Amino acid sequence: MKSLFYFLCILGGYTLILLILAAIFLGYADRSLKKFERSQSTYAMDKYVEKFEKDLSAGTLPEGFASEHASAFESSDITLANLQAAAGGKTITYEKDAASYNTEEPIYDLLANGQEFGKVTLSATNSRVVFAILTIMDWDVKKAELTNVESGTVYTISAPADYKVMVNGVEVGSEYLTGKSVSLPLFANAKEYLSVPEIVEYKLPPLNNEPVVTALNENGEEAFVSREGNAVSVSFGRATEMPEDLKETALEIAKTWSLFMTADLRGSKYGLDTVRQYLIPDSFYDGLAKDWAGGIDITFTSAHTLKSNPFENVEVSDYVRYTDDCFSCHISFDKPMHLTRTGEDIVDSTHSTYLFVKNNGQWCLVDMVADTDNADDGN
Repeated sequence: MKSLFYFLCILGGYTLILLILAAIFLGYADRSLKKFERSQSTYAMDKYVEKFEKDLSAGTLPEGFASEHASAFESSDITLANLQAAAGGKTITYEKDAASYNTEEPIYDLLANGQEFGKVTLSATNSRVVFAILTIMDWDVKKAELTNVESGTVYTISAPADYKVMVNGVEVGSEYLTGKSVSLPLFANAKEYLSVPEIVEYKLPPLNNEPVVTALNENGEEAFVSREGNAVSVSFGRATEMPEDLKETALEIAKTWSLFMTADLRGSKYGLDTVRQYLIPDSFYDGLAKDWAGGIDITFTSAHTLKSNPFENVEVSDYVRYTDDCFSCHISFDKPMHLTRTGEDIVDSTHSTYLFVKNNGQWCLVDMVADTDNADDGN
């Protein structure tokens, strides 16, 4: 009986030891498996996305992205601005990049509402083996970058070479010159009457916001600046208030030309002599007028009638003085026409910039350029 008692005590002791060892082993295995699971790169990405959303909401550049200022013309961080535009207020997810095969530096695509906007590269650190067969590691963010996102807007500026051009109050230096000489359409037919300076082109670095462009001529006077899309143009004249007498003269010439083009002037050859009083002899527009009056095309002008006051919505703007004998302005008006054969009512609209030069004391039309925003403009 004593032997049996001692045997049972020893057996119980061994069993207790085995149970303790088994518990220790199972606990170690469980901890090792949990460590292994938490060491997966996807777990690191879960935490990264969570922190990314918090940083972006707080206006802070998320980890891994390089801070980049647009330029000397804009103080805002272009990377942060583009991230906010691409991902702000959207659902952020990630997926393994299809071209990522390096297990120690996996690459993940960042998605905003399912649309890729960036990539994150992780880097494995502190690699070690647990449970004899499981390799665990920590993860750092090696880098993050924007993809499929435009880095701001690029603007070009054309201006006379000797003008001082400023963007958001900062002078544009020669380092932004493209080396191109720009041809101004408005002066294509005026070079023999006006000394046109060299027009150079500047290309600005990407900007987050539409810039404020100003310019001063060689006398320190403010020049007229216009913008079409991402292209900014600086006139080589001086923007100022237009005298009433010049406004009346410019309108009279523009209206006379408009009436001539629709065969509404009185006199021989469709009023050729009337319109030629506003044209420099043997100039481009003088030849154009003679060709129009003597050609067959004018005979195809639809028969019509005009109102007693044929012009409506008249506006004169953007006056630019180049010299005492040269100026330009933008003129727009509508000329309603009633077609007598069909009974149809149409509107002949003018939206153009006109260039005038004084010749022998008389203001004359030497060039005009139609506004491209009004494609149906016939003048």
